[in-house]
Amino acid sequence: MTRISLASTLIACLAAASPAASQPTQPQAGATTEENILVEGARADPRAMVVDTINRAGVVPLARFEDKICPGVVGLAPAPAEKVLQLIRADIAALGGNLQNIGCTANATVIFTPEPAEFVRKLAVKQPGFFNFSPAGLKQFTATPRPVVSWHVTEVRDRDGNELGNTREVGMAKLRILDQPAAAGVPMNARVLRNTGATHLYTSSREDMLFGFAVVDSSRIQGKTMEQLAALATLHLMLDIKQNAGANNPASILSLFDERPAGAAMPDGLSSFDRAMIEGLYRPQENNRSAVQQLSQIAAAVRKASDR
Repeated sequence: MTRISLASTLIACLAAASPAASQPTQPQAGATTEENILVEGARADPRAMVVDTINRAGVVPLARFEDKICPGVVGLAPAPAEKVLQLIRADIAALGGNLQNIGCTANATVIFTPEPAEFVRKLAVKQPGFFNFSPAGLKQFTATPRPVVSWHVTEVRDRDGNELGNTREVGMAKLRILDQPAAAGVPMNARVLRNTGATHLYTSSREDMLFGFAVVDSSRIQGKTMEQLAALATLHLMLDIKQNAGANNPASILSLFDERPAGAAMPDGLSSFDRAMIEGLYRPQENNRSAVQQLSQIAAAVRKASDR
């Protein structure tokens, strides 16, 4: 599969799953948001907030983008798509992520379609290499309708970023993406983990994100600003977000599509909690921390943001 064919596949899946996607709207001229005050409840435990938001936080080492990130937007008209793209790039840069130059091939893609689950099912048929799910797992993953569906393609590498493997399996994630047999033509001098030095704080390997996808329900974006949509996409692309996250934290951009009491304001962008989680994972120079240490550093960033 070539890089160009991926873009073609996404467009084909969009066309098959839905009619033309809706466009986000901007606030009406003259409208103010000063009267809408979002009130948070009692301060929650930062560690519990992180565990409730990031999938398997504290259980396994978390993946992050180590290669430079190239965001892409599919499913909107050209003008709003470009605006959302630039906002995502600005968010990523502000939060410690490294960006590829404009015009790069996307490895972090947000897709707007009115039927996210159906789109994911179709994409899994056309490009199974972008999923680690079994058939039963994919069915479970898409069983519950939700406004945002996100996932990542990851690969375990040593602490310096070298690919791992044995004599039969090298770069499994890449081989799946390229639709090549996993055991075909694998060289006998495959890299193995040699620079071991694990402690209770550090591991000898790390988990790298190769690709990220966030599929947003375009039938529900009316009344949402491009800033809100970009912030939501950024969080889902840079972190492995739990699919039911958001309901317990109304200040988070993850709650953008949640039901609210009459007069309650929606978050207008990334909250301090959202930003702290991303920065807590991406600011440290290395990402081979143990799962417990990694959770502690993210929770510390959240606590510091809360104190501010």
